[in-house]
Amino acid sequence: MSDFIVLNGQITAAEDAHISAFDAGFLHGAGLFETIRVLRGTALNLTDHLERLTESGRCLGMNIELDREITNGWISDLLELNNLSDARIRITVTRGDTRHGADDALTSVVSAVPFEPYAPALYEKGMAVIVSQYAQNPLGPLTGHKTTSYMDRLMALREARAVHAGEALWFTSADKILAEACVSNVFVVAADGTIATPPSAFPVPVSSSGTDNGNGFTPRLALPGITRKHILRLCAVNNIPAVEKIMTIHDVLSAREIFLTNAIMGVMPVTFIERHAVADQKPGPLTLRLGTLYNAFIQEQSHGQAQ
Repeated sequence: MSDFIVLNGQITAAEDAHISAFDAGFLHGAGLFETIRVLRGTALNLTDHLERLTESGRCLGMNIELDREITNGWISDLLELNNLSDARIRITVTRGDTRHGADDALTSVVSAVPFEPYAPALYEKGMAVIVSQYAQNPLGPLTGHKTTSYMDRLMALREARAVHAGEALWFTSADKILAEACVSNVFVVAADGTIATPPSAFPVPVSSSGTDNGNGFTPRLALPGITRKHILRLCAVNNIPAVEKIMTIHDVLSAREIFLTNAIMGVMPVTFIERHAVADQKPGPLTLRLGTLYNAFIQEQSHGQAQ
C-alpha cells in the first residue's frame, strides 16, 4: 500500500511526489516545519502550530498562510488514506524553487506516519540528558524558530545517544544561560517549588548598531514550544507557581525536579544530567502532576475537533 502525502495542496502517493532539485529547502535548509501529534484522529493543538508557523514565516520573510480548516481536512484525508488513527504529522514549508527568485511559490508538504511513543520506562524512571558542547546563539536569526536547518541539533542528539542519554541541554556561550534542549523545552523546579522555564525572548539591550537593524529582529533564547505554552497555562489554572526566568547551570544542578516538553513526548522527567543525579533520581511530584494534567488535556481534545 502506498503512503500518501499532501504536496502543494494536492494529495499524492509519496513515491509519485517530486520536489525540484533546486528547492531552497534541499539546497540551503531554507524552510520551517511543525510536528503535530494526532490522537484518535484529532490533530492536537493544530491552531497553535499553524500560528507559530505563520509567525516564524513572517520573521524570516516567508509568507505562509495555511488555513486551519483546509489543513485539518488534509490531515483527515491522510489519516484515512494511510489507515492511521494515532499519528505524527509533519508540515514542512520551504522557500521553493530557487530559480524563480521569489518567495511567492513556496513548497509545502504535509505527511503522516504512525505515532511512536517514547518508552514507558522513561516516564517511570526518568531520562538522562547531557550538556551540549555546542552553544545557543540568541542573536542568530534562526534561534527560536523551528527551521529545517537542523544539523547542529542532530549532531548533539547523536552525541547524547552515544552515551545512552535521550537529550542534550543547550546553553549560551558567553553567560552559560540555559536555553532549551535539542528537540524540547526545559522546565526546572527550584527548591522553593517554583517551576521555571527559559523565556523565548532574550532580554538583551538593543543598540542602533547592534541587533536593532530596522527589520524588527528580536533576540530569542528558546523555541516558544506549544506543549510548553500549555504547561504554563495548566500551571496558572491549577495554582502551581511557574515563571519564565533566566537560569544558569547552577539552577539546573540545584534543581529539585527537571522535565522536558514537546508535542510527542508530552512531559518527560529528567533524573540524570550526565553523571549528576537530579534530587533522588526519581520523577518528582510536580513533574508527575503536570504529566497527568497534560495527558488529561490532550485526551479531552481528542474527543472533539482539532483546536
